[in-house]
Amino acid sequence: MVSPRRAQASRRHPLKALASAVTPTGWALVVLIAVSLILAATLEWVEALACALAGVVALVLAATRVAWKSPHVVSIRVPNERIVAGQTAVGEILVRNERARPVRSGIIELPIGSGTGEFVVPPLGSHEKWDEMFLISSRHRGLIHVGPARAVRSDALGLLRRVRVWDEPVILHVHPRTVRVPFDATGFQLDVEGVSTGKLSSSDVSFHALRDYEPGDDRRAVHWQSTARLGKLIVRQYEETHRSHHVIVLDTSRDAWDYDSFETAVSVAGSLGLANLRESRPVSVTTTEAWLPSTVAMRLLDSLSEVSARSFGDLALRVREAVAQRPGVSALTLIVGPQTTDSDAAHLARLAPIDVPVSIIRIGADRARGRRDLGRGVLLDCSTLDDLPRIIVAGGLA
Repeated sequence: MVSPRRAQASRRHPLKALASAVTPTGWALVVLIAVSLILAATLEWVEALACALAGVVALVLAATRVAWKSPHVVSIRVPNERIVAGQTAVGEILVRNERARPVRSGIIELPIGSGTGEFVVPPLGSHEKWDEMFLISSRHRGLIHVGPARAVRSDALGLLRRVRVWDEPVILHVHPRTVRVPFDATGFQLDVEGVSTGKLSSSDVSFHALRDYEPGDDRRAVHWQSTARLGKLIVRQYEETHRSHHVIVLDTSRDAWDYDSFETAVSVAGSLGLANLRESRPVSVTTTEAWLPSTVAMRLLDSLSEVSARSFGDLALRVREAVAQRPGVSALTLIVGPQTTDSDAAHLARLAPIDVPVSIIRIGADRARGRRDLGRGVLLDCSTLDDLPRIIVAGGLA
């Protein structure tokens, strides 16, 4: 609920307030009055003087109409401030008469995104309230600012307009559309120990083999059954393991995308991120500019709502930085545009450590080429978001 506050508490100079209240139509009338007075004085036109007097009377009547500020106290409420692209949000506007006497009808303007809604408030009694529901359509991902509401008083001719603004707009997050991706399609093993690194260790939880005892080995690793059978000390040897950590890099260079392909790419990044979070597996999501908060699903989707393609960005440099800043990465996914060639993808795959599996998802390619083995990784073509689960599983990552 947005608490109604008296906006613009600092008082402006009366002349400035009067000048800001004059509409373009009002300024045109002021110019007409000035021209008519000049003509009446120089050419002694009685008709010009009559026009000037009529204009002055119209301005005076308009001023008496807007002399007092609007008596309406406005608050807005949007119960669900997070929706998915394509859904419709419901909002409520509440208007209260703050005076102890009845007031006439009024107009409330409510900016919603790039448009403005207009509500006609009926006459209200002493401290009476009036509310109205409204719908907010969200065909595209992004942020929609609802408010601040404006209580408007104007005359019938539209010469003067006095606006009382109520601050603190509501920000509606429109999340990208996502699909459910099987977690085993994200490149991870579902073992409780983590993913084996291939490095040998004298103590861990992933058993590898038995070997002869060497000075310095931990006595707790001695395998006593084999020692008794062979007559010499035998110790266990393990493979080092670490937790699965999926790093997702989204290319946000403006020259790499058209509008539809970029929206699909953002949805793909959100779908893969949610697949990890649903299984409580660490995931890091980054654009070519910065890391996105990805520890909580809602924060990840909120940040993806604000992602946009920029005119700058070096994807290869960002991949190197991401691998360096997340040394525990166990799987790397790059989401690239349709202009990325197979050779470009192969170069990007070689930027990751040799023991890290790399998958490159190319969005919106002109000709779907399925799965391509890059030697150090795999290239997958994805045309639409709904094809993502099938393409990933068919690509051999499941």
